[in-house]
Amino acid sequence: MEEKNDDGRIRSLDGLRGVAALAVVAYHYTGGALHRLLPGGQSVTLFFILSGLVLSIVPLRVGTGSYDWPRYQLRRVVRLAVPTCTAVGLCCAVSTIAMRAGWEAPEYAAAFATSAPSAWLHGLLTQLDMLSMTTAGSRVDGSVLAMVDLPSWSMCWELLFSLALPVYVLVARDIRIVAPAVLACVLASEWAQWPPLRHMAVFALGVALAGRLMDRGRETIRNAVAIPAALCGVVLVCQSGLGVLPGIAAQPLVVCGCLLLVVVALGDDAVSRLLSTAPFHWLGRVSFSLYLTHLPVRDWIVPHIPVRGALRPVLLVALCLLAAEAFHLLVERPATMLSRKLGR
Repeated sequence: MEEKNDDGRIRSLDGLRGVAALAVVAYHYTGGALHRLLPGGQSVTLFFILSGLVLSIVPLRVGTGSYDWPRYQLRRVVRLAVPTCTAVGLCCAVSTIAMRAGWEAPEYAAAFATSAPSAWLHGLLTQLDMLSMTTAGSRVDGSVLAMVDLPSWSMCWELLFSLALPVYVLVARDIRIVAPAVLACVLASEWAQWPPLRHMAVFALGVALAGRLMDRGRETIRNAVAIPAALCGVVLVCQSGLGVLPGIAAQPLVVCGCLLLVVVALGDDAVSRLLSTAPFHWLGRVSFSLYLTHLPVRDWIVPHIPVRGALRPVLLVALCLLAAEAFHLLVERPATMLSRKLGR
């Protein structure tokens, strides 16, 4: 039986997204060998595959010719832009206040320590220029931007994919063709050192999985296969952090690992049932907010926490989750409601 939430989304996929968001938090909150093992940047690939999958289900079910594409695109732009712009705007405002109060942040000083309103506004608009990002602050013109909310860079590619979804659902339907083509693009991306090719290619894997879901429904996977497959996926995703393999070999393996995790979560098995439970469902519900807010919590709140020892990481995670829930209730959920009203 398919387990879905109130929006018709498959709960296990939301749970997987929540786990990936928590992995990004852990990646940014640790150091040393543990930091290298945790899938921080690799989780973005998983997010992109999941977006390709969940956004394609409805148009494939309705039919690409009958689907209301302008309505969908308006809703999607509002759904992404309002939380992202709010998070970045809050970060800029808090950075300005903090630096004027004596906080030292040379990378932000030029934009946010100035008293000139025009310079401050230019700095804010530069931070919001998501369409110029390639990856983690690197821009298409080769320059590097010190981002006040680093995770917002990936929203560039989410937005571009969302607008290009009609093309994807027309050309990326067969996983047997899409998977080799995507891996070829990932190899070419690593060889040319051009991340945009990899970012836009991996969305197609999710679209192809959605096409397979429409054709066959959710397939039952024996637990004896699903659990080892999920563990194998985790190993493939995490191996790139160790630096044992060159990027041209490691990155395709990361994509394979992410794809394997999504396939297991999409099936009917013990792993997908675990990801569908209430704690993982809640984590998936706040995952977008958690992704956008965890670094500001780390940079502005964590340094002032006097707690040390084993209790500290527990407190840090609790603060991140509380901030994510608050942002979800105050910003993300109203943005979702607004997008639905505008898209009527």
